[in-house]
Amino acid sequence: MTRAVALLEELARQGRPLGIAELARSLDLAKSTVANLCAALEGTRMIRRVDGRWALGHKVVELGQGFLACTDVVGEFRRAVDTCTVVSRETVLLAVLDDVEVVHLARHDGSQPVWLAGEIGKRMPAVVTAVGKAMLAALPPDDLDDRLALVRELPVLTEQSHRTFDALRGDLDDTRARGYAVDDGEHTEGVTCLAVAVPGRDTPTSVAAILLTARLTPELRVGLVSDLTALAGELSRPTRF
Repeated sequence: MTRAVALLEELARQGRPLGIAELARSLDLAKSTVANLCAALEGTRMIRRVDGRWALGHKVVELGQGFLACTDVVGEFRRAVDTCTVVSRETVLLAVLDDVEVVHLARHDGSQPVWLAGEIGKRMPAVVTAVGKAMLAALPPDDLDDRLALVRELPVLTEQSHRTFDALRGDLDDTRARGYAVDDGEHTEGVTCLAVAVPGRDTPTSVAAILLTARLTPELRVGLVSDLTALAGELSRPTRF
């Protein structure tokens, strides 16, 4: 079971069809073992053949939709974001924290969408995203230390990405002080993300607005942070996931 889950996670992480040899190298398993896993997963429609390689199957989508149907926060997010005058014009994300990765649960596309961001179900390193830093900054100190210990090396995606853990921790301190997290081109150059943690959830959760950096005026920043804070407050109650 553990190996099968690892195989599914690798296909999701790569985002493209993979051959038996590639999967065997990535998972450090024998090709025969990977072939047997693929055959079993194909039988349950968890994966499918694509030109002789393997990709995630439609059953994964069904399971994901089943999870979202049991998660009231997604419906709450969709209803609440429409009531926010400023942030509803932008691309708005709802995300949760899984160890040291963020997982996107929902996305709202306003009149100024940023199409590069926020595929539903996508995983990203928490340390280079505003949604991730908002949630990390809200963790108890011991929990934060335990999670950061899982990060062997900080991902450097742009010139603005943090290169040391001291710089990252300083950023998290600033996030706590100001009440919201900022990704100013750390993940994608020319794109800014502002995020606020949702208090009171069993699973660390945050909401964020994503926009082109060139559009972010001081006045717009104030309006976005105000709406994100209000949105986080609307979502702030224990959930079932």
